[in-house]
Amino acid sequence: MSSAQIAVVIPHFQRKPGLLGVALRSIFSQSLASQVHVVVVDDESPVSAQSEVDQLSDIPKHQITIIRQKNGGAGSARNKALDNVPAGVQFVAFLDSDDSWRPGHLENAVAALNQGFDGYFADWWSYNFPEQTNFERIQALKAQDHVAVPGAKRSYALGVTPIEHIIKDGGGVIQTSTVVYRFHKYPQLRFREQFYNGQDFFFWMDLGELGAKFVFSFEVDCDNGEGINIYQGAGWGTERSLQRLRNELFVWTSARKFYAMSPALLDANKRTIRNLQQGVVRDLLHRLRHRRPISGKLLGDIIQMDPMILVLMPWVPIKVVVNKLLRRRS
Repeated sequence: MSSAQIAVVIPHFQRKPGLLGVALRSIFSQSLASQVHVVVVDDESPVSAQSEVDQLSDIPKHQITIIRQKNGGAGSARNKALDNVPAGVQFVAFLDSDDSWRPGHLENAVAALNQGFDGYFADWWSYNFPEQTNFERIQALKAQDHVAVPGAKRSYALGVTPIEHIIKDGGGVIQTSTVVYRFHKYPQLRFREQFYNGQDFFFWMDLGELGAKFVFSFEVDCDNGEGINIYQGAGWGTERSLQRLRNELFVWTSARKFYAMSPALLDANKRTIRNLQQGVVRDLLHRLRHRRPISGKLLGDIIQMDPMILVLMPWVPIKVVVNKLLRRRS
């Protein structure tokens, strides 16, 4: 552990066996694998991390630490791992237990970071969108808007702050399993555990607020896997969709309380919130139309957090009808 230069943080909660093994093999297939120590936090997973590791005979188990904790979510698990990073580590890399790195990820990241940067992220592929990478689908980063970084593969200095990138683009394209950062410069930074989702957005923005410079790569460094996801089963009008919308409202209405924003960023943040507000109303209408239950507690929580929902309730259905009429005429 004392010779490790890179700590890999893995929060683990899965119901399908075998996923953690894929993630670990992708780590120890990296060219810098000898410099790695992996910290896996088992967040009271149905399939235990220890049972997964015990079945693997082709990885260096002495380079892995497994910690068990009561279920607290991904942010809590990542914080527990950060609390247990070995002494002397320079970089921390994140990897979810159902994701896997492509060869060269750590090498690309360290090469880019060594050009004077503190945070790195890259493009990635998701099974949900097999025809396009994340960068291609969202189109939030274009090479001509950023300065190329010599000595690092297809890498560019992020020409805006993380806050500008994330708020302007409603979350941006920074995917946690591609991120590597200089832990030794920011050893006290932790995820905001009060958020069920969105802790990663705040972590990148908090890192930027501390002065970290970011670099990104158009290389596809990571494959997003099909394991437990907080949005699984949260499609339109489903039991969890209103919970998802509530969580996202909490993230974006909180962001403006934490950070100083320019007028342009405040407008972008308001647009994101307005879209979520309309999404809540549409979801409620869908439930009423199809006689699906509405959680009074959840609805009360949303209204208390964002009373504007009450103002929008009669307006959104009118807008829907008008848009349908306009489409028919065109």
